Amino acid sequence: MCGIAGIVGPLGSDAIGSMTRSLGHRGPDGCGWAGDGRAWVGVTRLAVVGLSADSRPIHDESGTICLVFNGEIYNHRELRHELQRRGHRFTTSTDSEVVVHLYEELGPSCVHRLRGMFAFGLLHGSELFLARDRLGIKPLHFAAQPGTSTFLFASEAKAILGQLDQTPQLDMQAFADWVALGHLVGGQTAFEGIHTLPPGHTMRISFADGLSVGEPVRYHHPAPARDDAMSYEDAEDLLVATFEDAVRRHLDADVEVGFTLSGGIDSTLLALFAAEQSDRPLRTFTVADHADHPDVVQAEAVARAIGSKHRTFVLKWDGYLAAIPRLAQSEEFPASLFATPFQYLCEQVAKDVKACIHGEGADELFGGYVEYLARNHRSEAFQRRLPLLARLGVAPSAAATETILRLSTATTWPEYLDAVFAVNMGDPLQRLHLDGVDRSAMSAGLEMRVPYLDDEMVAAASRVPHRHLVRVDIGVRKYVLRRLALRRFSRSLGTTLVDVVLREKLGAPASGVRLLQRFAQLCERRLPTDYLDRHELGFCFTSARQLVMFEYFREVFLRRGGDASAADLMDFIDAGGRSA
Repeated sequence: MCGIAGIVGPLGSDAIGSMTRSLGHRGPDGCGWAGDGRAWVGVTRLAVVGLSADSRPIHDESGTICLVFNGEIYNHRELRHELQRRGHRFTTSTDSEVVVHLYEELGPSCVHRLRGMFAFGLLHGSELFLARDRLGIKPLHFAAQPGTSTFLFASEAKAILGQLDQTPQLDMQAFADWVALGHLVGGQTAFEGIHTLPPGHTMRISFADGLSVGEPVRYHHPAPARDDAMSYEDAEDLLVATFEDAVRRHLDADVEVGFTLSGGIDSTLLALFAAEQSDRPLRTFTVADHADHPDVVQAEAVARAIGSKHRTFVLKWDGYLAAIPRLAQSEEFPASLFATPFQYLCEQVAKDVKACIHGEGADELFGGYVEYLARNHRSEAFQRRLPLLARLGVAPSAAATETILRLSTATTWPEYLDAVFAVNMGDPLQRLHLDGVDRSAMSAGLEMRVPYLDDEMVAAASRVPHRHLVRVDIGVRKYVLRRLALRRFSRSLGTTLVDVVLREKLGAPASGVRLLQRFAQLCERRLPTDYLDRHELGFCFTSARQLVMFEYFREVFLRRGGDASAADLMDFIDAGGRSA
């Protein structure tokens, strides 16, 4: 199951059918829904585990509990055996069915036993229970409408937009926080009245006597417990064992699982551990806007060294332009266009495999970003943006202010590193990375798996002392990953691995930078010369490209319900780039 939706209230079966079908790209193998007149849930299916199961919501043995589920449970085999020993009868071989029976045993506390990425809705009597995984790998949006006693939830906001009892509006607080931080915070979406269930939270909605919507409740309380006495050798041994287990679990599927390769240390390590465990060549994929791009050169070298069946996708200008509206539709937020190559990659990979492993999360866990060595990098960016909020007339939210203060008030390097690791594992990880990975992949019917964010990997990395992650004294980020790679795999990869360890991966934004610059020039050429100056929010943007994508978002989502096919991008630009 990969796209989920639900309704509590009077809208009925026609509405749940419409919501579910609007998520068909997430689960192209089928869809189904169920309900009792007071509440309905729907699901679309991408068959990855338990291929013979049908596409309807899953029930318990008595038919009183009904589940719609998105994600993967990586400890489902152990849970299944445990539950069968306790007398539970399974009707499918899917990983999601364990959630139903685990809920029978533990109720809402079942989330503590789940290892994986997930968002689900569960109907039980006159109650709806929602839950989301610890880090927000899988999305879950909701809207409560007291005026009509209606509650809606879905994997994507666009499935909710068409059922709202008012015209969707831009959430100006969310916009202001985006201006300040570069990302949303907490439960914000771009739309007034639509929220996202925060990572590591559950939510209960009762409809026994009217509609009662409970507040999101945190069940996961991240608290890194750095073991400062841990030696480097012990840290490396811990991570190697955790890597092996996490990769093995993420390879578990009833379909072939592919790998994205960027030529950097993160994706290379995943492929190396997987190659050790696989009895056949891996399928690997890379994208860039020209065949001589450094990431392509290095990824192809890694692919040759491990003997994978590799494909490089070169994104051309026409394909780039065609991908922009699809990216804008999938992101549900004004698109920066940095993810356009990734959007294109997902669309191409989905033609070959249904599931793929991706290296997201390593920078947050192991200290890969520039701010881990440059203490003022983020705080200086905040200071540049805050005057814009004064002009906008909207102060940053409490959550945004907390982020700013946490990174700018630390007095020592250890305090600062504690703060930056904690902050980066929160809203920035979800909003700048995981949201986009899920949306681009699922828009193409591709499941993207992220082993670095496996629950046990996160727990292990959170024990490792800062000095093994970031070597401030010699200016090396992701220190333990680099040394681990050399010690474990240098014999098999030789100088190819040395090149991987020494170089800095350019990554997804750089893989399309030539085309991004060309599109920016097109916008400057075709849009009015005073485009930013005459726009009431133009001061919040630094280029015509950024502003026109903001306006295109408003056109697609606030006027057309999220349907980019009804708004030709080039026509929109040539018409002045302004939503009516």
